[in-house]
Amino acid sequence: MHYDTIDIPPGTPQFTGELYKPSGTATTGLVVLAYGTDGFVDNERGPWQTMMRGYAEDLAARGLFALIPDYFARTGSPHGGPAVNDIQTKRHDWAAALVDTVTLARTLPRVDPSRIGMLGFSLGGYLCLLTRAAAKPKALVEFFAPIFDGIGPAGSVPLAQIHHGTKDQPPTDFANAGAIAGMLKLEGTDVAVFEYRDATHGFAGTTAADKKAATDSKASTVKFFETHL
Repeated sequence: MHYDTIDIPPGTPQFTGELYKPSGTATTGLVVLAYGTDGFVDNERGPWQTMMRGYAEDLAARGLFALIPDYFARTGSPHGGPAVNDIQTKRHDWAAALVDTVTLARTLPRVDPSRIGMLGFSLGGYLCLLTRAAAKPKALVEFFAPIFDGIGPAGSVPLAQIHHGTKDQPPTDFANAGAIAGMLKLEGTDVAVFEYRDATHGFAGTTAADKKAATDSKASTVKFFETHL
């Protein structure tokens, strides 16, 4: 599927994003997708770029816009990492880049500013949580996110999904799923936790458990956004 490369914020060289557009002329929702510590690449740890473009294409096929920002560009961080050593010093710059992305998304033609979703994988999931108060998405989905020293200021996200494998390892181990869900529920968020038995981090392994987790979690996520945005 064709995508457009756009400047975020518009008209600046700060960073760019891939914008996937649904067919038709109707006003609809938009999902911002955030990659993890390896960045927007395919490497030996997983086919991250291919996976995320697949999500974006499926969302567009279901009538939604999808926007993948290159938030690492805000700090000049390389893709292919992992960028673990940069997390403590640069995460707030990356979070600000995601907020800028959502702000721009709300101004795009045919996008209903009240129908914004956020979808983050690992570090990207953490950043979506960290920005939930500022970005104010209607729906949020996070995959196998770390918690670090908390998930940021309280927000008011109406709906959320959490996807996590039981064989994930620290700092993204399965216990995070319950902890994050508990914090969101205290804020009034309607949260669904999806547990994937024997699946590992990223669902990128070759085991039957990882393959099933990758397929099932994508179907649930795309349907969730299609239903609520």
